[in-house]
Amino acid sequence: MPPTRLLLPLTVLLTGCLAGRMNSIMRSWEGHHYSELIMRWGPPQAVYDDGQGGRILVYTQVRQWTTPGQVTTTTTANATIYEDMIWGQAQSYSQYTPPQTHGYTAWRMFSIDRRGIIYSWSWRGL
Repeated sequence: MPPTRLLLPLTVLLTGCLAGRMNSIMRSWEGHHYSELIMRWGPPQAVYDDGQGGRILVYTQVRQWTTPGQVTTTTTANATIYEDMIWGQAQSYSQYTPPQTHGYTAWRMFSIDRRGIIYSWSWRGL
């Protein structure tokens, strides 16, 4: 199987494993008082009323990475043999792609009831 055909199944498998791990981490906070979460994770970036006397704590983190710049060079050549001599020319063309910064925001949200107990959670972005 060519390497590109292996990449998709491997990516799906790895993402599934990481998603399962994240679900376990988030689920482990159910039933805990929100003060324990704040002691471990620090203060949330946002807190919202849930409309039922509880709160929604939102943690966010910007994930960024930069790919390096890259130069691609293409060379074309023409050659002619004339009386045991080679005559020709070559031309090269280089294209530079500058470094690119990519990113996304990872979200972790916890719902807490009136007593401050975490009863549900959700997340987006590994």
